[in-house]
Amino acid sequence: MIDLKDVEGWVVTGHHNDVLTYVGLDEPQDQSQIAVGLLGRSKRHQDGVELHVVHVEDKRS
Repeated sequence: MIDLKDVEGWVVTGHHNDVLTYVGLDEPQDQSQIAVGLLGRSKRHQDGVELHVVHVEDKRS
């Protein structure tokens, strides 16, 4: 879990360095590290099973 300096909330890391999950300050009822981490993992899992791509931008020439 990473505390953000310029934004209210947290970023929850995972097994892959390029996958980060944002948890807003208003989301968890319990703001302990374990509760925020579990919520972030839950959100990441939900995104994986309910994946719906909304935008892909390819700037390759």
